[in-house]
Amino acid sequence: MARWSVLAVWILAAALVLWFGLRWRRGRRTWGLPVIAGMLVLFSLVGLALATRVATEAQRKQQAMARPLPPQSQAVWSIVVQRCQACHSDHATVMPWAAFGLSLDSMDDVEGNAGVIYRQVVELQAMPMGNTTKMSAEERATIARWYATRAH
Repeated sequence: MARWSVLAVWILAAALVLWFGLRWRRGRRTWGLPVIAGMLVLFSLVGLALATRVATEAQRKQQAMARPLPPQSQAVWSIVVQRCQACHSDHATVMPWAAFGLSLDSMDDVEGNAGVIYRQVVELQAMPMGNTTKMSAEERATIARWYATRAH
C-alpha cells in the first residue's frame, strides 16, 4: 500500500469523524461514521505492516542472492531457476501459487528443503512433474552430488 494512499485513507477517516461531530451537534447520532473511520485507519495500518513485512522479506532474499555461492551450490541454483521455479516460486508462471506450498525463491529456501528436493528429484524422479521442464540425468546427478556433500 503506497504511503500516499494511506494518507488519503486517513484524511477520509478524519472527514468522517468531522462529519460525525457536525451531525452530533444537530442531534443526529450516526455511530456508523466513526466506526467506518476506525476500520479504515485499522485496515490501513494492517496494510502498512504487511507491505513492510513483504519489503523486508524481499530485501532478505535479495541479500541472500547477492552473496557468492560455492560452485556446486551455484550449479544447483541454476537448475532450480531453470527447472523448478516455474511451479515452485512466489511468482510461479505455470501455477497460480507455489505448488504444494514449496517456494524456492532463494538458495536458503533450497537448502531448507534439500531433503524434499533430493527425494522428489533424484530418488523418485517425480519432479519436475512429467519432466515438463526437461530436467536431464546430468542435472539430477548434480543435485545428488550437492545433497551428498552438504552438511546434514
